[in-house]
Amino acid sequence: MLKKKTDILILGAGIGGYETFRSLNKQLKRHGIKKMITIIDQNNYFTFTPMLHEVASGSVQANHCAIPIRECMHKTNHEFWQTKVEHIDHKRKIVTTSKGEISYEYCIVALGSKTNYFGTPGAKTYSEHVRNLPAAIHLHQKLIRLLEDQALQKIHIVVVGGGATGVELAGQLDYLIKKDLKSLYQDKNFKITIVQSQDELLPYTPEKVRATACKKLEKEGVKILLKTRVKEVTENSVILDNGDSIKSHLTAWTAGFSTIGDCYVGADACEKGQIIVNQYLQSKADPDLYAIGDIALAHDIETGAPLPKLGEIAHLEGEHVAKNLAKQIKNKPLIPFNHKSKGVLIPIGDWFAVAHLGPFTFHGRFAWWLRRTIYLAFIPGYLRKLRIIIDWTLHSLGFRHTVDLDLDVHKTD
Repeated sequence: MLKKKTDILILGAGIGGYETFRSLNKQLKRHGIKKMITIIDQNNYFTFTPMLHEVASGSVQANHCAIPIRECMHKTNHEFWQTKVEHIDHKRKIVTTSKGEISYEYCIVALGSKTNYFGTPGAKTYSEHVRNLPAAIHLHQKLIRLLEDQALQKIHIVVVGGGATGVELAGQLDYLIKKDLKSLYQDKNFKITIVQSQDELLPYTPEKVRATACKKLEKEGVKILLKTRVKEVTENSVILDNGDSIKSHLTAWTAGFSTIGDCYVGADACEKGQIIVNQYLQSKADPDLYAIGDIALAHDIETGAPLPKLGEIAHLEGEHVAKNLAKQIKNKPLIPFNHKSKGVLIPIGDWFAVAHLGPFTFHGRFAWWLRRTIYLAFIPGYLRKLRIIIDWTLHSLGFRHTVDLDLDVHKTD
């Protein structure tokens, strides 16, 4: 087993972990701090998760939201270690991985979460999700194989969960059907159903956003079942709590996530699977251990309410931790994390989105373009941005990706 040593350890290269590295690298240079940063992730790429539902529908290519980590670290003295994190011993300041141990001075935990099936029989086995890149590719591959099945004329897609991911995925799949599949697969008939356990779609968004999104989906023919829970998922059906059974050729599970903090640190440092952090995003168990994103239990310093698990917040937390860690190294007072949301952007297919920014709520093509532009700004590297812009522009003029490459891509949690 290998043994390594570093100064600052970042566990996880999702939105929060990547932003921590990007901002911390700048902070170290700005303050003349000579510290080594090591990133650990089981994949050698940073995943831009807000675009994964578009990978699943073929709207964007997988490489548009997967950035090689080593490319991001080019021309720095920092390092990357591809391995799986198994345990964090914050008392000894040692992280155990599948390839060995690594000791640290400071550690930022950004390991995210996993899909929560709420104990629903068959859900993990027979449903797809879009929480990571292999899963999004797997969903896309399964969809294409359904389309090429000559025995199927009617294809029913069921999306379980009416939060942002469920609405975005249903919108993308509906647009794919309307724009491309009706032309390429003229003998097929399609139906999409969203099953939502709560009494509204997008329950944590402003009322105007919820109403507009629901109206758009219903106008496009998407069936919405509210206040309905899934009791079981089988290979070809979804069984509801009222006893009804819905035929389903493709079931996408977007109903929630499961926190995994207690898998890595002691239960005394966690609550409901989340690492408890203070207003500076430091673990209550150790001030040299920070946690951000889905794995962290952070609270709004004004209301005391737990912060929602959103990519925007993970990004802001990563940026904030970088500043605080530089201050901690220089023995300066830390700054509390005060989250101020910049708004909500929910895309429903291509060329339509609902936006709530400040006091304004609007929808349509401009909202969709604004969302793509904002997300593009997060992608590192000017050359990569230019390539993606060209790809997106050319892609909008033709068909989406409907090629079955017969890749052995496995769905992962």
